[in-house]
Amino acid sequence: MPVVAEAPRQDMGGKAAQLLELQRAGFRVPAFVCSPPDLALAVAQLGWPLAVRSSASAEDGRECSFAGQFRSFLNLGTLEEVETAAQLCQASVHSQSVREYCRRNGLDAQGLRMSIIVQRMVQPELAGVAFTVNPATGAEAVVIEACLGLSDNLLAGHQAALPKSHPLLKQYAPEIEGTARAIQRHFGAPQDIEFAIADGLLYILQARPITRIQFAPGTGEWTNADFRDGGVSCGVCTPLMWSLYDFIWEATLQGFLREIKLLEGEFQAGRMFFGRPYWNLGAVKQCLAKLPGFVEREFDRDLSVQGTYEGEGQCTPVTWRGLWRALPTVLAIPAIWKKQARFDAAFLAGGFENLVRKFEPLPADLESGFRQLIHDAYWVTESNYFRTIYCASLAKLTFTESFPDADYPALVSALPAMRHLAPTLVLREMAARGDEDIEPLMRRFAHRSRRELDIRAPRWDEDRAWVKALRQQQAGAAGRDPRPAYEEARATAIARLPWSRRRSFVRKLDRLRHFLWLREEMRDLSSRMYHLIRRYVLAIAERRGLGDDIFFMSFQEILADDRSKIEQGRERYESFRNFKAPNEIGARFTFGRAPPGDAIEGWRGIAASRGTVRATARVARNIEEAMDVEAGVVLVCPFTDPGWTPVLDRVAGVVTETGGLLSHAAVICREYGIPAVLNVPQATSCIPDGARVRLNGAKGLVELDTGEVKERTHNNKEQ
Repeated sequence: MPVVAEAPRQDMGGKAAQLLELQRAGFRVPAFVCSPPDLALAVAQLGWPLAVRSSASAEDGRECSFAGQFRSFLNLGTLEEVETAAQLCQASVHSQSVREYCRRNGLDAQGLRMSIIVQRMVQPELAGVAFTVNPATGAEAVVIEACLGLSDNLLAGHQAALPKSHPLLKQYAPEIEGTARAIQRHFGAPQDIEFAIADGLLYILQARPITRIQFAPGTGEWTNADFRDGGVSCGVCTPLMWSLYDFIWEATLQGFLREIKLLEGEFQAGRMFFGRPYWNLGAVKQCLAKLPGFVEREFDRDLSVQGTYEGEGQCTPVTWRGLWRALPTVLAIPAIWKKQARFDAAFLAGGFENLVRKFEPLPADLESGFRQLIHDAYWVTESNYFRTIYCASLAKLTFTESFPDADYPALVSALPAMRHLAPTLVLREMAARGDEDIEPLMRRFAHRSRRELDIRAPRWDEDRAWVKALRQQQAGAAGRDPRPAYEEARATAIARLPWSRRRSFVRKLDRLRHFLWLREEMRDLSSRMYHLIRRYVLAIAERRGLGDDIFFMSFQEILADDRSKIEQGRERYESFRNFKAPNEIGARFTFGRAPPGDAIEGWRGIAASRGTVRATARVARNIEEAMDVEAGVVLVCPFTDPGWTPVLDRVAGVVTETGGLLSHAAVICREYGIPAVLNVPQATSCIPDGARVRLNGAKGLVELDTGEVKERTHNNKEQ
């Protein structure tokens, strides 16, 4: 029977909304009604027996499931039983356990609203639960736990699950697994699914996101640090994009560690989890732990890795023997810096242009040209971009270890002119003279994009509407010139040092600033290379009639014209598209919702760009939403990448959920002279859109403005 719902869908509660969506998507759901105005009529329509189940406003959400918190009633056979069950179900929203659950998860218990589901019960011969990702190991495989008859005792932990070899489970397992994968693909995130088999038919009783995952000890330790800050892990990644990235990452990370004498064997540098790339955190730590003075906690803090261990973690003591063993590394690093800086200078001065010139006209033999492009131009450009990133990281480590009290954000601001700021400067000039002709802008910056590390995303030369919107939204710079603050911080730092340390300070700071600038310049060339690769890919797709299927092939499969894994790649992409994946993977890490910051105490993150501002907070979960924010606001967003650069020009401050001192958001905010606090957990869901906030970029603190805090405190006391 159709769902009866007097209230709008958003007022039905999480469970009922999920059931309605499943039903509309074509999955078999037992007939149900949600909070019917005439209970007797609904019962008469449904027939017997019935179940009464909760559907609270925040239940079965992406971050909190409320599993086991509310009451449900089964096998009801009279109207009186249904009425009593409905009253008890609604009352359960006020229980002590629910209030405690809300407190632990930073939710407003007073704001919970309860609807009820009245549903026809099926009489199953087999029932249970299917997890589309193993919550105990993190494995991306469907796990089925089932029993004969109703599954209440099984789900409560009072009954053992049937063995996989049971005939009934073996009979229905393929259908259950296929349906479970289809449900995950529909919702775009791992699902916890309750099912029942009755009269040979598979019924879906409930589907909710998996909100907590543990990882098996043999998984190793992996992170998406640096990948997630506007990079390949900021969202789900296509097979084509990962094949390109992995081609470079696998060789350059291990190669660089060998060059600095920290790696002798081999390890897997990167892999995909949940449709996103991660790099081998455990293997890198093993290499770095060979150096005297290595402190795991400091390493993790620098990369914004969430360490779950006690104390400082793994530490390497400073001993004479350790120093002697580290001598080859100490001697190798300066030569690597010199070599990379020399290459980058020549590459930026014309080497890149000479390299790509022959690839810019698309050849008649596209496949041969594409092969050359990847193995020649792309390899040279991207591998040296990655090596420059590694050199910048080493330069930062050397500087901060030698001068830990230095005002780092101020000292690395006001870098030389950077290529990816040029579009913003041109937009400013166009706005100043009232120029609306965007054609020169689209040609000059054809390689720019909304999402520069998503090869599916159109570039500016394909995205006229976007470029036009950027021009129309240009409202002038909201920041200030960072150079005076940089010069003052530099002079003050030098003056405070003894004469014997000043030369070392200047040398190490200038090297760090130079590599940070080189990294940003090389990133611009990397963006140009992806633009060129996209042109070839689109041309090959058109010639072969592939459409966007080509993005679900690796570049190796494109070269071989192997289409056998397209559907598999697309399924994985779609199945994790809405999943807020964990930043770290491994037995020491548990994926689950962390308690958010407190609105009274404020939200803390990394102090990435100095300055203080009071302004309205505007939450933007993607660049399209960011385009619409007013000038002079504090932008609260998950991350930024170079595609956001023109948008950042008009905001007064930035708060992100990811990123560190070396991230793109940090660099751009420092260059624009606007305060920034990065790596604030759940910022986009915790900081209210439209609230007045005070952002302190020096302390890494975001607070509700005084009046807002007083009002919130008063309301809490009244409750």
